[in-house]
Amino acid sequence: MVDFTNQLRLEGHSIDEAVNMAGETRFLPVVLTSITAICGLLPIALNPNPLIAPLAIVLIGGLISSTILSRIVTPVMYKLIPPQLETEEKI
Repeated sequence: MVDFTNQLRLEGHSIDEAVNMAGETRFLPVVLTSITAICGLLPIALNPNPLIAPLAIVLIGGLISSTILSRIVTPVMYKLIPPQLETEEKI
């Protein structure tokens, strides 16, 4: 998401426009990737084996929390501390 935001800024968009456009464009791929991983972990989490089920539950919780936080924290931090972009013209 940050890389796509940087690309939009290099195209001439303001920080606010770039963050909004990147958030809208990258929302679905991020959510679908997380949902796919969570669905793959569900059979392991529902397994009665006490050695592997807790790990799968922790992984599912981490995926859910990181997906939610990435939708909130990444754009806020990008607006607070925007990276310095290097132009393509190098001498």
